[in-house]
Formats: sequence, structure tokens, C-alpha cells
Amino acid sequence: MLAKSNQQNASMVISSCDAYADLWPLFFHFFFKHWKSPSMPVYLISNHRKFKDPRVISVCVGEDKSWSDNFIRALEFIPEENLFVWLDDFFVDRDFQSLELSECIKQLDQAGGKYLGVDQYGDEGEAVENGWFRKIEGGNLRAGLNLSLWKRSFLRQILIPGCSIWAAESRLRKLNREGETGLYYMKKESPLIISYVEGVKGQFWKVPAVDFMRKQGMQLDLKRRPFPPQGNHFISKFIRSCFKRRMKAKSAKEAREALNGKGLEVLPLESAAAGVCLKS
Repeated sequence: MLAKSNQQNASMVISSCDAYADLWPLFFHFFFKHWKSPSMPVYLISNHRKFKDPRVISVCVGEDKSWSDNFIRALEFIPEENLFVWLDDFFVDRDFQSLELSECIKQLDQAGGKYLGVDQYGDEGEAVENGWFRKIEGGNLRAGLNLSLWKRSFLRQILIPGCSIWAAESRLRKLNREGETGLYYMKKESPLIISYVEGVKGQFWKVPAVDFMRKQGMQLDLKRRPFPPQGNHFISKFIRSCFKRRMKAKSAKEAREALNGKGLEVLPLESAAAGVCLKS
């Protein structure tokens, strides 16, 4: 299913893959809780599985080759020019407005820009007069693949087959250091457009995310995605290694089942099948 281009010619694109499908119910729970009047299409990049919500367009790209391969394939099915790119573990923690998103697009167009770090704030770089932005210049490495607004053609330029998300980010920063123009981020005094808690690092839950979910009255399925001890101690590393092997095997099993038509639909948080419980 494809959405028609909207008036802003913009969309939300959530970058994910089937191995992180357990995050989707949580992500979209907070996403739509805090964005009550969606004004543009919302796409979820996945491999074979789909999120069962009429507000979400699942773009299934097939085999999980690499982060860049997934995105390149997905762009064939996403027609909009202005793309707000999210990662699947960004759990929104305050309301945001479509008018603010529209203003970001408007100001980026006025500046002749092609990238905006929506969640990056600071006071380095040349300020755009009468606007929210500063230039991301050679020594200012705020260009990255966090929550960001892209012109479609520039994002496609960054994506190289076989590249991980970290390699794509390194490519973006290399271009920035070499003098690429049209890259911006937010002035320190600009309005906070979107706020979120980052949930996962190295496949495991981060401490702030676990704390955030507990405050929201939610009990995570730590068997599906663990919360192991951190640090460089041998025992900590060994425990994490064991968990990663188990998670990899679980993901491989789910991938095989999906190819056979089993477990293709991921249900919203309100369903008991979502793998997350709401505390009473």
C-alpha cells in the first residue's frame, strides 16, 4: 500500500528491520500518543513483517542485507521529497506538533538546505538569519543519523550498498568535513521540536529506557531483549555475548517463520501479543 504525496511532500520514515520488531509496539505507542494529529504518511522499513496499524505503512524490503540496502530498497516505495528519518528505538516523551515540522521544512527550503539535525542543538557554526538553524561546518560534527530531516536525493547519495548505519553516518560526516554545503542543525535557543528517550545500545536495553518505561507503568519483556550488566569486565562481556547469540538465534527462527507466512503481523501495544505489559 502506498500513500499519496501530501501537500508538504513530506513523510515520516522509521528505519528498522524484523530483528527489532519487538520495539515497534512501544515506538508507535509513544509516537502517536504525542503526535495526535498526523499530517503526513508514516512508513516503517521492515523485512517481511508488518505492523498492524492503519496509520502505518509497512515497507517490506525482503532479506536484511544491510542498513543501507534496506533503505535504498525502501526509497523505491516512498515518493515524498522531505523525509523525517527516525530510528526504531526513539521513544517520544513529549507532545510535538505538525506546525513545527512544517516550519522545519519551510526554513530548510529557504536556506537551500538538504539536511537538518532536528534533535541536535548548539551554538557553533554560522547562524541563519531570522531562523532556527545554524550551518554544520567542517569542525562541527553534529551531522548524523539521529532524528533528521533529509532531502530525498541527498539521503540517496549517502546510502551505499552494504553499509551499516555507522558507515553511512561516517560518510555523511566525511562529506561535511570536505565542505559539503546545505547541512544544518538547530540553534541552542530554537524551540525543542521533538524529545525522545533512546532505547537500545548494542542490541540491549539502555538504563534510561528501562527507567522511562517503568515510570510509564510498563513492564518490558526482558527475556526477548535483555538488560545485561554493562562494562568491560570479562563476566559482563561473556554474559552479553551469550545473550547476543540467543537473540540472533531467535531472530533467525522468526525470519524463517516469516518466510513461511507465520507471525507476519506485529500487533499494537494494547494487544497481549505485543510482548509488553501495562502495569495495573
